[in-house]
Amino acid sequence: MWLTRARYLGPDGTFVEADIEIEDGVIGRIEPAGSRPSDVDCTGLVVLPGLVNGHFHSQSTAVRGLEFGYEIFDWFGDSPAGRAQQRVGAWMDDPANADRVAAVIRYEYLTLLRQGVTMVADCGFGEHSPRLLADAGTAVGIRSLPQAYDDWIEKVADPAGCTVNIESEEDLTAEAVALAERYRDEYQPIFALHCLETVRRRELVLERWGASTIEVLRQHGLLGPRTVLFHGCEMDAADVALVAEAGAAVMHCPVSNLALHGRIPPAVEWRRAGVTLGLGTDWGDTDMWGTMRAAWLLQQREPDRSRRASPADVLRMAGRGGALGYSRDDLGEIAPGRAADLVLLDADRLGPVHRDPDTLAWSVLTDGCAALVRHVLVGGEWVLRDGTPTRVDAAAVTAEYRRIVAELTGSTPA
Repeated sequence: MWLTRARYLGPDGTFVEADIEIEDGVIGRIEPAGSRPSDVDCTGLVVLPGLVNGHFHSQSTAVRGLEFGYEIFDWFGDSPAGRAQQRVGAWMDDPANADRVAAVIRYEYLTLLRQGVTMVADCGFGEHSPRLLADAGTAVGIRSLPQAYDDWIEKVADPAGCTVNIESEEDLTAEAVALAERYRDEYQPIFALHCLETVRRRELVLERWGASTIEVLRQHGLLGPRTVLFHGCEMDAADVALVAEAGAAVMHCPVSNLALHGRIPPAVEWRRAGVTLGLGTDWGDTDMWGTMRAAWLLQQREPDRSRRASPADVLRMAGRGGALGYSRDDLGEIAPGRAADLVLLDADRLGPVHRDPDTLAWSVLTDGCAALVRHVLVGGEWVLRDGTPTRVDAAAVTAEYRRIVAELTGSTPA
């Protein structure tokens, strides 16, 4: 299949017009625009690599809003909001509700897919098998990489299809570290952990270990290219240097960190140090484009204008950065040999675009939203065509989600 006259975001951050071949789910040749017979004429479209939501908690949209005004250690506690969280959490954890929990996840994944997200690293919410998340991804057509908590990595049929949790600071005991070391030796997994998200979490790890989380990971051989850190708001300069040296990645969650904790992550320092950066929407939030814009705004804190992240740099974070963080070299850019995970935007709905200098990346970043996403391919398959998902009935998925949420909140379905 040839996508012709495609104006696409190249690996160097510039937009180029060309004909793109897709064969067996992979990008093949890229030839001069108009030189190949057309299967899909991309005139009037902008083509991006699939977006990667590098940190998400599926099912958390059902408790959205209950977390605001509370410290993370007060969530699910003895307050009106905490008790409501407990009630929903107990429902999510009940094995009898597994099919309906899967329905919630399918809706959330569909919401992400409609924004052009083709891969999601999902930490989930309940106690169900990671397989539940992976199957929901398959149903919708999105690549789901679920997190394995507790001893789930020992139970799943495909351990390589999960990331493995390392406990957050409040639970980062010697026993937890020893378990991570055992899993490292037995499975060589990708480790993923909530790391130095809040001031209190940094205090806790210093009290227990006399060192930051990053140093604890380094000392125990758990910090490396297959380590993904979520948040990192309280990393200091020494931590950042260790992360960069080890080749670990950070999934930057700017909206979550500002909204929940009032923290500005040191993302400028991360980027300056050469840390691999991806982006995540985190808890109760499926707005990938809002996260991208927030990430770009925070990068403007860089005092050296010449080193500030450009819109194209942030688009790369949202695709290639997240992919590389999870050791997926085959994803996140449009180049021969990469998987054909592509997002086709309606160029006519973007704001004015200049050609010299080219302001298309700016327009895509500032105007991008689900309404602009016309088509999505994952592995060369059309999983969204003319805004309509091809694997699921969007109306049925949405109606089921609304019925479940109405039951959980005591409201009336919209």
